[in-house]
Amino acid sequence: MSKPLLGIFGGTFDPVHQGHLGAVTQIAEKIEFDSILWVVSAKPPHKDQVRAAAQDRLNMLELALEPYSNWQASDIEIQRHAPSYSFDTLTALRERYPDHQLVMLIGGDSLETLPSWYRYPELLDLAHWVVMHRPSYSLKVPERLKPRLVDHVLDLVKAQPDDQIESKLWIHENSDFKVSSTQLRQALSVNEETKATKQLITEQLPKAVLNYIQQQQLYKIGSMLPEKVKNEVVEALEDIKGHDISVLDIAEVSGFADYMVVVSGTSDTHVRAMAREASDRLRKQGVKPLNEDGADLGEWVLVDFGDVVLHVMRPEVRSYYDLETLWDADARAKIEQAREQTGDDASGGASTSTQAD
Repeated sequence: MSKPLLGIFGGTFDPVHQGHLGAVTQIAEKIEFDSILWVVSAKPPHKDQVRAAAQDRLNMLELALEPYSNWQASDIEIQRHAPSYSFDTLTALRERYPDHQLVMLIGGDSLETLPSWYRYPELLDLAHWVVMHRPSYSLKVPERLKPRLVDHVLDLVKAQPDDQIESKLWIHENSDFKVSSTQLRQALSVNEETKATKQLITEQLPKAVLNYIQQQQLYKIGSMLPEKVKNEVVEALEDIKGHDISVLDIAEVSGFADYMVVVSGTSDTHVRAMAREASDRLRKQGVKPLNEDGADLGEWVLVDFGDVVLHVMRPEVRSYYDLETLWDADARAKIEQAREQTGDDASGGASTSTQAD
């Protein structure tokens, strides 16, 4: 008896658009999936391309998938709180869905780099692979993958790999959706809409997603790069006389932010005032904090700007918790050493987000 098929399509979805939906719809017309998981990457290797926070991207994806009864947004990589690799995600999904056969959906650009992905030999047999190839682009199949190619989708779904049978790969050549998330972000970021940008936005964004973007003011000034957000936070703290401002670059060792800013206040009132000043300054520029916690007490206030996390603390609280030590050079060196031992190479198609932006 054949196992039910679970499709997996990963990406940053920044934002999700009709190109994503259309490409997967075409695949679903060929393969009878029991369900399809759309996996949101929290911190992909190409993080400089990501503008919306992971939670916003998940929220938009959930809105876009509402009309599809067997499609589901997944936060499995967001919940991992660490850089995610396709190997980690597929391994976890194999454990979560032991009675299903996994089918990974990827783009043609990802296929060409697949042999360089983290733990590639083991990764390959965790699922079957479907490549969504745009006919207008040339596709080069790596030599080591050619023996796995099948000519027809039925040859793919008939093959039920287990620990002894290798997975198969099928190329679907009718997914010519030219719109990209990058184009949409650029169109959404302009101060004055032109007829062309308005048409692109309304045609390529599901209505519920567009409404969410407008409500949350995404992709406007609020899409500023993490370094700019960090600089604005530091300037706000300096303006209100913050003590011992420390900026930690944690992008390479963190799955939740690029920068952590820590500052001391002389009193509970001063702590609250600094947090409020930083929050107000960024709000005026369109950056809405994802979370603010601790203002009721004033000893320690946390303001989460997505790629930048601010900790405003009383000196004694800061000394007790010693957050900076958790991210010091020794800790970073140990993390890097562990990565080298496991072959954790950031250039190797790290996350399912390499499949769709």
